[in-house]
Amino acid sequence: MEKSWFRKLRCGAFIHWGLYAIPGGIWKGEHTQYLGEWLQAVKRIPNAEYSPLAAQFNPVEFDADKIIADFAKAGLKYIVFTAKHHDGFCLYDTKYSDYNSVKASPCHRDFMREFADACQRHGVKMGVYYSHCLDWHEKDGGDPRPCALNFGTTSWGNDWDFPEQSEKDFEAYFQGKVLPQIEELMTNYGPISVLWNDCPFPQITAERAQAILDLVHRLQPNCLVNGRVCGVKSMGDYGTLGDNELPAGVSAEDFPAEAIVTLNDTWGFKFDDQHWKTPRRIQEITLDVAQRGANLLINFGPDARGRIPRGSQVVLDSLAEWRPYVDEALQCDGRNPFPQELSWCRCIAKGTRLWLFPMSDAGDSAVLSGIEGDIDTCSVPYERLASGSLRLQGLAELATENRPVQITFKATPVYDQRLRLQNGFLVLAPRHAALFHGERQVSPGSEFIGPAGERLADTGHCFVTPAGGLRNWKNPTDVIQWECYLPAGTYQLRILTRQLYHNRPWNSQRIVRVVFNGSPRELTLRADELDEGNAYYRGAYTSFGEYRHPQDGTLTLQLSPVSDPDDQAELQLDTLEIREIEPRMNTNPHE
Repeated sequence: MEKSWFRKLRCGAFIHWGLYAIPGGIWKGEHTQYLGEWLQAVKRIPNAEYSPLAAQFNPVEFDADKIIADFAKAGLKYIVFTAKHHDGFCLYDTKYSDYNSVKASPCHRDFMREFADACQRHGVKMGVYYSHCLDWHEKDGGDPRPCALNFGTTSWGNDWDFPEQSEKDFEAYFQGKVLPQIEELMTNYGPISVLWNDCPFPQITAERAQAILDLVHRLQPNCLVNGRVCGVKSMGDYGTLGDNELPAGVSAEDFPAEAIVTLNDTWGFKFDDQHWKTPRRIQEITLDVAQRGANLLINFGPDARGRIPRGSQVVLDSLAEWRPYVDEALQCDGRNPFPQELSWCRCIAKGTRLWLFPMSDAGDSAVLSGIEGDIDTCSVPYERLASGSLRLQGLAELATENRPVQITFKATPVYDQRLRLQNGFLVLAPRHAALFHGERQVSPGSEFIGPAGERLADTGHCFVTPAGGLRNWKNPTDVIQWECYLPAGTYQLRILTRQLYHNRPWNSQRIVRVVFNGSPRELTLRADELDEGNAYYRGAYTSFGEYRHPQDGTLTLQLSPVSDPDDQAELQLDTLEIREIEPRMNTNPHE
């Protein structure tokens, strides 16, 4: 299936909206600390009490045309709209449940239709979220017991109204509601670009997932189905990262990734969640995701009257002002052309064009290495050094406004694919490495291993996620190994690891071994510096000290876990960073 059109969209809007916007995270005077759209499950609200919210659902200020027009101005090229979330309430006219906004609410409105029509008018692609496993309104809806509780406290399925799991018939629900409703959504609303499924518990077998894929591709041949259609992520048409998880590596050409982020701490509307991300932070996330060749879906949770909250509108307005300066870079289907990320800028290239977005701490000049080609135009002053590297000037002002250096070459340049220093840094990701499970080498991009097709996630060994991080990194027989080029000098090493539980502080007593060109060293992970980039998945840098590289050339770096006193620890390896602190003697001062 052709997917380049999807990659060129780059940014879209996720819309979480439903009955849960009415209580807004508060039930009988009690505030939930968890996500707004999960209120019914968190508070274990019986359907007899929750369903009457439908009679109050009358969003008189909802204006699909204005919302989509604002999205289009902000450069959000597609939307994913919650036609049905886990509470089972449908925001469109369906024959397979009267529990919907047309039949059960005083507004009698089909919001899927209103969004679809507005998308057609403004050139925005229409996508739909449909909860295909969980449905708390239905006795036979997905109930994954004895699966662990969501966030450690909350049932996934409705076990408060329907406690007898043995009496549930998921196949009847799947055949009688899921497939017919997906057929409605794929038939009645014009072109659909994305079907976004969620929470694919074991009830969504590979056979059931394939039935969804076959149905969608038959009715909408250009519609992509996300990776959460099934527990086997590769069954979808593209990869969906974890909630508020950002890619740690470049997205695969044939299986693009999509990151989904909230603007505050929830997806559905909550009255007391005013922890809004700044417009600057959303710009940075947009660029981070784009340089890794992935899409970004930014979430909006309208309130019960249908209004976009003020904190979200501020971000929208800011994106609309910013996009004219960055649209060319974001929508060219380009990515970072170097084998590693650059520490001083975010980088996107396509053909003869190169865009460099300086970071706020880059200073006013930086050196760009590993590129060969004659420059036609450059938007900032530059000089070609004796080494062939470029020294770029005038970066500070661009960094302040997140605007790019634009370089056009006379012909497509050649980028050095060796892992090497860039402006004194080398940032290594797991996707750059060779993985060894004992004596067996594993491709970092694999999901399965061996003739039986066993999933790497189930083997007890480390594996690289679609986001690019290294998970299950605790088996002492596992080794991750990089080959990189460094000039002679003294270097400082540190690694970034990340806690995989939402909103928990980073903590680890794991002992790891680093081997630098044959010289081993062991240490216990510790938080020498906290990473502020992802509040959902807390990260920390651990310094590995200083290492001497005696002469220019390729060296081997290895990392492996030694022991971990916490068997339940869930720690992901994101990157290993090498920083030059003492260059080789007699070096050219212009390098």
